[in-house]
Amino acid sequence: MSELGLSRRRVLGRGLQFSGLGLATWALSSCDQGPKVVACAGPNNLTFSENSLRQASHYVEEAPDPAKNCTGCGFFTAGEGGSNCGKCEIFLGPVNARGHCDSWAAKKA
Repeated sequence: MSELGLSRRRVLGRGLQFSGLGLATWALSSCDQGPKVVACAGPNNLTFSENSLRQASHYVEEAPDPAKNCTGCGFFTAGEGGSNCGKCEIFLGPVNARGHCDSWAAKKA
């Protein structure tokens, strides 16, 4: 090793540095950024027309304004057993209770 200008101490030190860097990177990537958003119907589980309708209506799994999520929409029917997924009359399929789209309309009291 000394022929290459590397000592055992230097190689072990570099190894520990890279191990520490890898561990730090893994720890930071594992940080929780808040509650995970549940996808009630992934794009692969929907037909082409269902995906197109959701895209055209700008459907998102989590509403940017919590006061205007699917739970407060007149087209939404809550799922059974307190599920985060319910049904939408517009999309004819499962939607996230915390979701939102351009067709949102407040439930009538």
